[in-house]
Amino acid sequence: MLRGASTARAVAWDRSAGPGRPVRLAPPRVDRPVLARTDPDGQSAVLRAGEAADAVTRVAERRTTAPGGRRAGDVPAPRLEEVYAAELHRLREQARAEGWASGHAEGLAAAGAAVARVEAEAADRLAQTQQRWESRIASTVAALTAACAQVDAAPPLGGEELDQLLLGATLTLVEEMFARELVLSTQPGVDALRRALALSPEDGPTVVRLNPDDLQRIPAPVLAQLPGSVRVVPDPRVEPAGAVAETGVCRVDAQLGPALDRVREVLRA
Repeated sequence: MLRGASTARAVAWDRSAGPGRPVRLAPPRVDRPVLARTDPDGQSAVLRAGEAADAVTRVAERRTTAPGGRRAGDVPAPRLEEVYAAELHRLREQARAEGWASGHAEGLAAAGAAVARVEAEAADRLAQTQQRWESRIASTVAALTAACAQVDAAPPLGGEELDQLLLGATLTLVEEMFARELVLSTQPGVDALRRALALSPEDGPTVVRLNPDDLQRIPAPVLAQLPGSVRVVPDPRVEPAGAVAETGVCRVDAQLGPALDRVREVLRA
């Protein structure tokens, strides 16, 4: 039986050790000194087994606690879908802003082009109207000059002969103006239709008769803008650039030939 120091150095018997082999000895026991800690009040105390474990736990907690009171492991990391959603929202807002700016600029450019086009068309119409009136004035002056020359060249006549001469000159002037009007008119059918409707009553259905050739040249939008009570029909008996409107028993003859005949009758009366 082992006693004292022999017991402390004894090890389990090894069956594999044969006769004559040395027996293994346990490592010598070393007695470590008990650690001492210093309290905040300056007194030292010995850390026992339970206190040492608590101290290690508190140190670990202090090392893993964030400054805000939250543990470092408790701070949530941003998720990948949240990052993608935020970036997608930013790209959408950027695309919306760029699209709005581009559309605004295109709208301003289109509006400017439309205004410029309307102004150019208005200036063109004004120039055409001015040219038409200048041509009419020139034709009138030429007719009056010819009539005056004819009067100057004729020998002195009596009162009745002078009246006939003036009547002929006036009729020549009127015929020249009518002929010039037909030459300058780009849409004689539309002009005749407007003359007939301007003299027709508006309290009943109206039938306007036009020359078939003039009716074919009238644009469809012009006919579509007419009131529902107005009906336009072709009639070969109507002269070109003329129109006849019928509203009940009222009949309006807007032909240039009959109008010229009426002028002759008035001048001869």
